[in-house]
Amino acid sequence: MKKALMSLGIFLILSGTALADGFIIPRPEPWLPPKALVDVKYHHVYATINDPTASTRIEQAFVNPHGRAIEADYIFPIPENAAISRFTAYVGDRKMEAELLDADDARRIYEDIVRKRKDPALLEYAGRGIYRLRIFPMPPDKEVRVVIEYDQTLKSDNGTVEYLYPLNTEKYSRKNLETCKVEVEIESFEDVGAVYCASHEIKTERKGDKSARVVYSDEDVKPDQDFLLYFTRQNSDFGFHLLSYKENSRDDGFFLGILSPPLDNDRKEVDKNVIFVLDTSGSMRGEKIEQAKNALKYCLRGLNRGDDFNIIAYSDAVRPYQDDLIRASRNEIEEAVEYVSSMRDNGGTNIYDALDRACRSIPDDGDPTYVIFLTDGLPTVGNTDMESIIKNTTKMNEGRARLFVFGVGYDVNAHLLDRLAQENRGAPEYVLPEEDIEVKVSRMFSKISYPALTDINLKFSGVNIEYVYPEPVPDLFYGSEIIVTGRFDDTGKSSAVVTGKSGDRNVNHKYPVQFSAGNSKDDFIALLWANRRIGYLLQQMRLHGTSDELLDEVVELSKKYGILTEYTSFLVTGNEDMMAEEIMRESPLFLKKLLADNMEVLSAPRSGRSAVTQSKGLGMQQGMTQNKRAGYVMIEGQERDYGERVTQVGAQGFFNSSGNWIQADIADKDVDMRIQRFSEAYFQLIENDPSLGRYLSLGDEVRLKVGNQIIQISEDGKERLSSNELRMLFGS
Repeated sequence: MKKALMSLGIFLILSGTALADGFIIPRPEPWLPPKALVDVKYHHVYATINDPTASTRIEQAFVNPHGRAIEADYIFPIPENAAISRFTAYVGDRKMEAELLDADDARRIYEDIVRKRKDPALLEYAGRGIYRLRIFPMPPDKEVRVVIEYDQTLKSDNGTVEYLYPLNTEKYSRKNLETCKVEVEIESFEDVGAVYCASHEIKTERKGDKSARVVYSDEDVKPDQDFLLYFTRQNSDFGFHLLSYKENSRDDGFFLGILSPPLDNDRKEVDKNVIFVLDTSGSMRGEKIEQAKNALKYCLRGLNRGDDFNIIAYSDAVRPYQDDLIRASRNEIEEAVEYVSSMRDNGGTNIYDALDRACRSIPDDGDPTYVIFLTDGLPTVGNTDMESIIKNTTKMNEGRARLFVFGVGYDVNAHLLDRLAQENRGAPEYVLPEEDIEVKVSRMFSKISYPALTDINLKFSGVNIEYVYPEPVPDLFYGSEIIVTGRFDDTGKSSAVVTGKSGDRNVNHKYPVQFSAGNSKDDFIALLWANRRIGYLLQQMRLHGTSDELLDEVVELSKKYGILTEYTSFLVTGNEDMMAEEIMRESPLFLKKLLADNMEVLSAPRSGRSAVTQSKGLGMQQGMTQNKRAGYVMIEGQERDYGERVTQVGAQGFFNSSGNWIQADIADKDVDMRIQRFSEAYFQLIENDPSLGRYLSLGDEVRLKVGNQIIQISEDGKERLSSNELRMLFGS
């Protein structure tokens, strides 16, 4: 099934708190194509949260593209804990009413449609009640508009409130939607702390301490992932909230922590030191130097009262604006702006001496210090040895300053810049040839202008945690949150202890948290952690070389979670004689050799387009806050979509081998039981465990583990399961 249940489709849960959007299924006609679909023109969702309840209004428009009138069913699976206050459909000016079916009747409807269409897509909704509306006639090329409203009580856990709206209309629309949007108005009885969307890029507008507005909007899109939003109730100056997930009692669990600053209205100007290190070599000539100068002027004018700053321009020689840092008064800033205007480009690139001078000028006054370093080339003057530059900078800095690095263009040593940032608690950023230096630098500086908490340390009592990312925890700035992921050993009550510095005061906060198993909806946490872990391991190997342990772990994680990168694309790009199933059956030694070969080839270039795009790709993966669709690979700046070959359901990877979706961690094992698709045995599986529907909905052929048995859904197999076989699969 085309692109079925990609990546963030993990939230289409059949039990728990999942909701469901409505869709139209044409009734079979001899002249209709198999598995006929209509077009979804738009899908708009408007939610109002009055904590702890939410009212949701859905507006959808459908178009029959088949040239003749059809008869169809509009199906709306009932959200759990939702009382639908109005359910109205319009065909032209005609108002139509819907029929409510309980779970048993709904299951028969689903099974009937699945059998007639030979399409397992609907099985993801098994075990749910539905509203059904018969639409007849549905005229060709005419818009059918559906409006639904329902209310529900939202789930909250230790001050974290969750709103979930399934936005997967991919399987029920023939083509892309013209528009898709979700707007959420939040009103809480306590201050709203962090607002975090685990699935989509959103815009958040703060409307007061207790209210916020969230918007996701896109055009010409086929939504394939649910909209999952969290907000936190915050009753202290800093907030920390925890989500957790544990697949079973034997394995370690996964957690996601959200650290948020005091509300924007309370933010205070924190004295800081800022050292701007600007490349003025001849290669910056023209538009680049003008953009860089404009960016620097913007940053200067954005300095707060109480900040100290200096500018270090460098080419062959190093030219500090002042001998020492100076106070950011109005007069000093304007004089510095005039100095920037007078800068000229010429000469080579003396990176070593520029960074050495910057580190020597870091004051020991206890204020947070940020070094903004910009270069468009390789070191060509003075000490040009990469290891020496990194070693000296890190030694001279001694962890006192955060080094934010900007590489302009492709002719930069990406390995050098990445390691400088990594080993000095900063971050690298790259400005591609078609991008504006001024925009990128200004955006970053706006973020770091108001540090809320620095030198952060996070610990938990009573629970062992490991592999926490990001590590170390970066500085927290007003207007943003830090999303921390990691692994934990056992469930139970704990305390999160957050320490750091806020201005000139030491901060020590203790937050009660609960490490729990969560439910299947929370399995996105495992996938997010795995993405970050793989990104970290690949970056380590890219910059420092491979090892057997790191190679083994990347292969294991990539297989289990179906996470592809440019280095592990061999998992789905074998030749025609070696499909995914055979690749998965290969020995770990063979797969490790493939990964080692890829690492050697891809990480060899230290500058150029490939080196820069690798750095950007791995940086994005390490900092992911939303899981991206499976199969996107960055090679030489190009996106590769392997959606036909790999996907995730929950946190489990599935690989497509000649049309058969195979659960990755059982690909090297033999099948215990074969079941004929659409047979009585097939629907017995759903009846005994409706949650299996999200796996069976992948396509006609699926191999997965049920209980201790590996079952294969295919054209041939058992047509009915005996009582003993059901007990073997599902227990007593």
